Amino acid sequence: MDNDNLDNKQNNDLKKNKQKAKSLNKKEAFWVWPIKIFFLAVALSLLFSVSSELLMSGAGVVVSIICIIFFISVSVITDMIGVAVTACNPEPFKAMASRKVRGAKESLFLIKNADKVASLCADVVGDVCGILSGAAGTTILYHIITDTSTEAYEIIIASLVSAIIAGLTIFGKAIFKRYSMNNCNKVILTLGKCLSIFSRNMKDKKKKNTNTDTLNNKENNI
Repeated sequence: MDNDNLDNKQNNDLKKNKQKAKSLNKKEAFWVWPIKIFFLAVALSLLFSVSSELLMSGAGVVVSIICIIFFISVSVITDMIGVAVTACNPEPFKAMASRKVRGAKESLFLIKNADKVASLCADVVGDVCGILSGAAGTTILYHIITDTSTEAYEIIIASLVSAIIAGLTIFGKAIFKRYSMNNCNKVILTLGKCLSIFSRNMKDKKKKNTNTDTLNNKENNI
């Protein structure tokens, strides 16, 4: 009886230690991604802010407007992806993956990492696009404002340009956010199909490498 009690105590202690280890690993894993995304956001924001100032300084008004429209479009699309991936149910994609539907496996990978995909798309890319569209806006201001412009005129024009850029961004996000909520599976499956092109290319390259390795081994053996 005493041996049985000792064995039970040891088993309980082992279970408790395993649970503590799991909880510690979960806490560590919880902080790993936010730290990574912090450094990624800082690095990308710094890189794009410097490069945008250098590139956009010599651009004209038409080029700047095209760049603003492009950056707003990218910000809206990535925000739509971030909303859609958090709203998706993985069960339909599991069924599609079992039927070997193209893009289903990639879509399941995105849904399993929904928090990371959402923060990367909606936050990081959105902030970078905001920096780039702001740089394009300053270029437009540079061409509009002249030496004879008064300080009040400069403030009004700068405020109008910033307000228009912000308004267009929010307007686009508001429209596509509702669309992504209602059609989240369609959005993520389309993205999965796009990603499947790259995964297929990677698989083809691996097959070619393995085939060349086997041929080389056969030639060496001969």
